[in-house]
Amino acid sequence: MNDGDFLGAFAVIRRGERFLMVGNDRQIGGRTMRTWDLPGGRVEAGELLYEAVRREVREETGLLVVGETQFLFVQEGERQKAAVRRHAWRSFFFAVEVAPGEPAPANEVLAVRWMTRAELHAECVAPYHDSFLEWLVAGGQLFRSVWSD
Repeated sequence: MNDGDFLGAFAVIRRGERFLMVGNDRQIGGRTMRTWDLPGGRVEAGELLYEAVRREVREETGLLVVGETQFLFVQEGERQKAAVRRHAWRSFFFAVEVAPGEPAPANEVLAVRWMTRAELHAECVAPYHDSFLEWLVAGGQLFRSVWSD
């Protein structure tokens, strides 16, 4: 049974050696946990990827994207329950620059945090983080992921 596929666009925002992450509470493995994700989310009907990235960054952090977005990689994944695919997702990741200012949590975002690579490896523990963490270590442009509950 398909719960609805997901097309997403996410921003990799750096200041020096730190990456901007947004905090949300999600159900993973049957329990609620704080997850730290890159700013971004679902691409709306009729919206282009770069438009979605700009909108999501503004909605979640209050920051304005400046200049062009730069494609980094794509993650294609599936979420399974009891070994049955519930939905598939395709998430596109872009490097973006933002106007000066400090981020603040907004909309569904509960917190924002600048993280070092070491902090990312410690905090990014959701099943769908595998591709981002692999990209941080080795680069690449296409990743596949499976999230099983």
